Amino acid sequence: MKAAVDPETFLDRFFGPGNTAWPARDPRSMTAVFLSDYLALLADDSDAPYILPRNEPGNPHKHIYVIPRLKRQATRVREWLAAFVVPSHAAFVNRPEALRVGDPVDDAVVAFVGHRRVYVLEHPPGSSRSVWAALGRMRRTISQRPTTYSGVPVPVGRLLAEFDLAMAAGDHRATAELLGRLEGTGLSGMNLTYLTVKRLARLGSHGELLRLPALRDVVATRPPAPVREAILDAIHSTVLAGPLADGDTEAARQALVLRGELVPALADGPLAGFGVEALAVIALAASAIADAALWDRLRNDEDAWRRLGAARPDLLASAEYPASAAERPTLPATPAPISPTPIEASPAEALDHTAPPHVPSVAARPESWLELVQAIAKAEDISAVIAEGAWRSWPPAATSDRTLADLLNSLDNDGAERAWTIVGAFVDSDGYGQPASRTAHAFLTNALSHNRFRSSDMAGIVALLEITLRGGLPAPEYRTLLDDLGAECDRWISVNQAAVVLDMCDVIARAPSPDNEARLRLVQLLLAPLALQCGRLEADQFALARLINAEFGLGFAWTSPANPPHSLESTPISGREVLLYSLDEGVLRRASTVLAAFAPALNLQLSSDHVGSRQLKQWVHRADVIVMATRCATHAATGFIRSTARPDATIREAEGAGSASLLRAVSSALGEHGAIAAPFAS
Repeated sequence: MKAAVDPETFLDRFFGPGNTAWPARDPRSMTAVFLSDYLALLADDSDAPYILPRNEPGNPHKHIYVIPRLKRQATRVREWLAAFVVPSHAAFVNRPEALRVGDPVDDAVVAFVGHRRVYVLEHPPGSSRSVWAALGRMRRTISQRPTTYSGVPVPVGRLLAEFDLAMAAGDHRATAELLGRLEGTGLSGMNLTYLTVKRLARLGSHGELLRLPALRDVVATRPPAPVREAILDAIHSTVLAGPLADGDTEAARQALVLRGELVPALADGPLAGFGVEALAVIALAASAIADAALWDRLRNDEDAWRRLGAARPDLLASAEYPASAAERPTLPATPAPISPTPIEASPAEALDHTAPPHVPSVAARPESWLELVQAIAKAEDISAVIAEGAWRSWPPAATSDRTLADLLNSLDNDGAERAWTIVGAFVDSDGYGQPASRTAHAFLTNALSHNRFRSSDMAGIVALLEITLRGGLPAPEYRTLLDDLGAECDRWISVNQAAVVLDMCDVIARAPSPDNEARLRLVQLLLAPLALQCGRLEADQFALARLINAEFGLGFAWTSPANPPHSLESTPISGREVLLYSLDEGVLRRASTVLAAFAPALNLQLSSDHVGSRQLKQWVHRADVIVMATRCATHAATGFIRSTARPDATIREAEGAGSASLLRAVSSALGEHGAIAAPFAS
């Protein structure tokens, strides 16, 4: 819709009656200087939202309008805000409609963009510094995204595969962008909400998840098991984690008296694959809301009962429904799995619009990774298996690693496209234990053969490389893989991808190497473009690049950035308690080594705990800054960290699982403490 007013008229109205943030739009004021980058958005042709402040006379809270340029971009903008701003720094305004009819400022916005899907952030004056720093980071991230052009629409199945891989690799920025792209593909609104629930759960944003307006509708649809578990995990971290960490089972049960009404519906289906946290919610809810049927549903699932009993026998002893067995209603057997509405078309049709249609054969449901790949080879429909996350209860892929790899490598082009739909699940199944390194190698070969180097793929490529090298490769295979990666470097390396480049270098540096010459060749190819443009690197990236350069003895001349964005040496005392969380202990050690040399005044604490604990609770309470790598991060730990952090703590998610991504998030978080406060923050 064409704007009814031009930008200058819009600004006159927006900063007119009802808004004292920029009095008379004085071009010589501090506000004009501060807003210059945001005002420039009104004149460019990017898809970054407009961001403008509003101070209402008599209202103690400050407001910031985040305005999607087009109505169809609203979901994407909301995801950007969830990734960068909400709820760590500000909240969405609490009123039925963000824009009010008859309000002069709100009416000006509608006249300018032609829609009402606008997000208004509300925050107290004291948090203006952190809110605007987060918005500035969001604006810069959006503006620095590489632009790709293609006349061929990307099939839904490919976008879903990219989403799953990016989520498994911990690249939350890519998942936010992919959700926006999926919005216009014909995928149903409920399926998009399912993906949003899974993404928020991975980030540990459980409070935001439970505030989703459509949450009750989601529960009513009997969603796939991963979505049901995500909601149960959110209830655990926001309602139960604190009392249970203190050993107060009774307080946890009482908390569910008011918050347990969703649990019976979420337990309506197979519990296979549910984690202990989700099962604990079911057990306590059965007692809290006196639901004998819910308790028996758990008790009749032998696997769930065994796992919960082994991990939390105290809950079973304290939560059992008091009625005798004779008084309880007789329950039917656990219902058979009901396939959810698939979130994509059948793999061949979704991944290749030119492929001839086929009717998927009817076969037994796969019950192992090997059976899953065999089903892919036969072009059987596996969408329901992936949507339900059935693989989470399977034996590890490492148990049939060589056979899986041979089968994947034997697939034709169509089969390779179908196989890529499970790569996210494969990465997600790796728990940094015994790796299925040959299978990961086969997926890497798939990526190299089919040019899978989109920006949303790259964190996943690094994750696959880490799994491959962790298990060790024979020298010839190692040499061939690294040389093949080197041959594709010029397709994706840029300063904007510096964190991915350094993550890949770090993986190669930390992994076993049967051929040091091959390792040196690839790292040299990766670092050379960054060395040529090292003045554009962020300070933390520069420090890690120099460390890797020294380790390999490459001899690149690194000139310090002339104007680094900020110095961690000048970080105020309030920002010196830092907690780093990742399940990859090697990444934690590397990041801490760089930070110890780069910012020795920081007090670092490292954690790879799988669940909340008293020790982790103490570390979280003490931390000013918390940075989490969410690849394979457990729902329990990330949700526990968010729910127990101090209100004034800064929490960040790394945009990958490597050391560079972790350092980038630390530097960004600490930089907020030195950010320039907006002149209208007072």
